[in-house]
Amino acid sequence: MEKIELLEESKRCLKCKNHPCENACPIGTRIPEIIDMFQRGEELEGGKILFENNPMSLVCSLICPFENQCMGSCVRGIKTTPVNFPSIENYIMEKYLRETTFENTPSNGKRIAIVGGGPGGLSGGFYLRRKGYDVTIYDDHEKMGGMLRYGIPSFRLTKDKVDLLEEKAYESGIKFQGNKIFTEDSLRRLKKEGNYQGVLVTTGAWLPKELNLEGVEREGVYYGIDYLKNNIDLGKNKKVVVIGAGNVAMDVARTAKRQGNEVLIAYRKKIEAAPATKVEIHETVEDGVNFITEVTPVKITDKGIVLERNNEKTQFLYECDNVIIAVSQKSQFNVESLDGYFYGGDLVTGPETVVKASFTGRESAKLLDDYLVGKE
Repeated sequence: MEKIELLEESKRCLKCKNHPCENACPIGTRIPEIIDMFQRGEELEGGKILFENNPMSLVCSLICPFENQCMGSCVRGIKTTPVNFPSIENYIMEKYLRETTFENTPSNGKRIAIVGGGPGGLSGGFYLRRKGYDVTIYDDHEKMGGMLRYGIPSFRLTKDKVDLLEEKAYESGIKFQGNKIFTEDSLRRLKKEGNYQGVLVTTGAWLPKELNLEGVEREGVYYGIDYLKNNIDLGKNKKVVVIGAGNVAMDVARTAKRQGNEVLIAYRKKIEAAPATKVEIHETVEDGVNFITEVTPVKITDKGIVLERNNEKTQFLYECDNVIIAVSQKSQFNVESLDGYFYGGDLVTGPETVVKASFTGRESAKLLDDYLVGKE
């Protein structure tokens, strides 16, 4: 939307006394205040408020589950359509990030290591850098971004948005070491061996939740997060079955469809119970992905996947070339009680939204700051 359209959209905001949209935001974005500033032409000032509250605001304005948060709580939505605040937020953040030079805050002499360069780590890193800490982010990928860069398909989040956040991280003075793989033991030693005063661990949930299913070891069977992360090309004109109905499953199915394949999502419940947002499901259907619901996978054979109809308890073979299992993820590391170690992101919450990862990363960074200030 162009600015003039966004200004007209902003006028639909009723400036409700109780701010239900703001209350529904997991990170407490000051929505009515930002809309006021936008209407007064104070985009850069509004962008600063948005960024300091949520450094992932640019990407959250594109991929948040709005129907369950700000837009889903908008009073306008009771009788008409809710105010499209995410588009206003995206316009402000894009302008702010591209037109503002980030300050490299003078060092306070204390060094912080952040393990995990996804939304939780970046959010915590920006907060700690503003406080003057020397921040180094470690990640097992080549570049910053985590799930934003390596787990969300480009048709949902273009990589130039992640590049912009990475650019701003460097501009603010955050250092980065990629392709760094930790074990639980080396992670425990990092604070002492690296001479850090504190460590923030935000390694996300990158390990697939395994499905106890006969035949999962067969060729042509993948886990959803691995399929997305490794950019696996299935080829064209294949029959592909995706197990699961969360947002990752939708991303997997839409990616496989874009590769030129016939794709079926198989889900054990009714579609109304799917974890994916209604928008994601609608867009998946629009992409031409088919659904079969109330079925349970029984086994994978050399010809395809055997499914059982839940109500009838009858089984049938659905012939296919590939099966992709997308039924959730888990974390590589555990949260441990170690002096000077703090934890955030999906490592703490399990696989969640970007905005919740940003929130827990920021809050954990605040706790780390309080811890170090208290030791002075």
